[in-house]
Amino acid sequence: MVSIKNSFNKFSKTLNKHWLLVLVLIIILAVVTRAFGITKSSIWHDEGFSIMLSSKDWLGVWLGSARDVHPPLYYELLHGWGLLFGSSALALRSLSALFGVVVVGLGYFIVLKVGKKHNVAALAGFILALNPFLIRYSQEARMYGVLGVFLLVAMLGVIYITQNQKDWRGYIIYVAGITAGLYTHYFTALVVISFWIYVVAIFMQTGSKKIAILTNWRWWLANLAAVILFMPWVPNMLSQLTRGQGLGWLSRASAMTLNDTIWQFTTFTDGRALWPVLYWVVPVILLVVIVAHTINDKTKAHFSRLILLFSFFPILFALSISFFRPIYHERYFVFAAIGLCMLLALAISEINAKNKILAALLLFIAVSSQLVGIRNVNSQSNHQMSTVMSGLESSFKPDDKLIAGELYVYFDSSYYNRTGLDIFLYTKQGRPNGYGESGLIYDKGIYLDSYNDIQS
Repeated sequence: MVSIKNSFNKFSKTLNKHWLLVLVLIIILAVVTRAFGITKSSIWHDEGFSIMLSSKDWLGVWLGSARDVHPPLYYELLHGWGLLFGSSALALRSLSALFGVVVVGLGYFIVLKVGKKHNVAALAGFILALNPFLIRYSQEARMYGVLGVFLLVAMLGVIYITQNQKDWRGYIIYVAGITAGLYTHYFTALVVISFWIYVVAIFMQTGSKKIAILTNWRWWLANLAAVILFMPWVPNMLSQLTRGQGLGWLSRASAMTLNDTIWQFTTFTDGRALWPVLYWVVPVILLVVIVAHTINDKTKAHFSRLILLFSFFPILFALSISFFRPIYHERYFVFAAIGLCMLLALAISEINAKNKILAALLLFIAVSSQLVGIRNVNSQSNHQMSTVMSGLESSFKPDDKLIAGELYVYFDSSYYNRTGLDIFLYTKQGRPNGYGESGLIYDKGIYLDSYNDIQS
């Protein structure tokens, strides 16, 4: 027992002493885990849409995004990225991979600000680098992994503001993060609400612990500035919400959805396929450990509560709506998985101060689960539209026509189409209305209502 404690103490001191080297190694680990298998799976439907939209000019991206269900910033970034590095799957997915690595660095820095120790920050960085859910969405040409960077920047701004309410750096960082987040995904608004709940909570504290951000004009001005910066997009957002396109494929939430999400976050697996006792007990233990740590945070600023709200309020709010009107999918909340990793590192560090064996056991379980998750990510990367299109082109004749039987396969097949001919979209079930994902093709003249319409 003494030997184990001494080993832990020596290891912690080593991490604190050589923190820069440790951080570099963690970043290298993040790069490797996000690069490994990044092109194993072909570009799929959603990515094909991202690529087709981002191939337009800057104004075209803005207007095309307005006909979809998401804001334009990610597509604008992907447009610029494509101009620099090309349109290969590796080039376009590497934007998300880069942001995924930045998430690890920001997570390290935020936990350092909260936990005050490099060894705790290193633990958070290590868990973030190995998290399978974050790896999965760092390998996809979509906005979900990119969003995490903007929201962590906003959280960092809140931390700076809490520590010094007159520090303009915090307000500028907060405004930049929130504005970029809103232009990337609308669920950023739920994160803003979680920040406000935190600000109200620390304002309601008694005595010398009270932190009066809520009555600080700078806080209100910062939020007003974010709203003003987002105003140019608001008319498009209102049109998108009025049309209500793109969410019909989602299912209503159930009592098991939160459990499913935690299994996705930690192991990237369908938890319902597991032994029922395991399915229920493991997430409960994880939540108890995290909540207990948050309750035990007796510091004046209670930053653990900030991270907890950041991680779970948006999920719980969306789930409550989804019992009636489905709006929830795990991938919309990649940022919550980031917060979960940071909270887990803080909780294990707190337990380590009291029971090093228990802390080591929890860390072993967490890392083992994530390694299983990385394997799951790799094994599930099996979309092969590139193979399908390659086989089709090998037997293609000059008078042949290319026809996609449904919209779901149109965008990715178009990405791999090397014939020089447009792909027709078979619309026997009715033509798309030109909004949502069909907004990119409503004026292309590629709809095919009947096979009899084919001109030989």
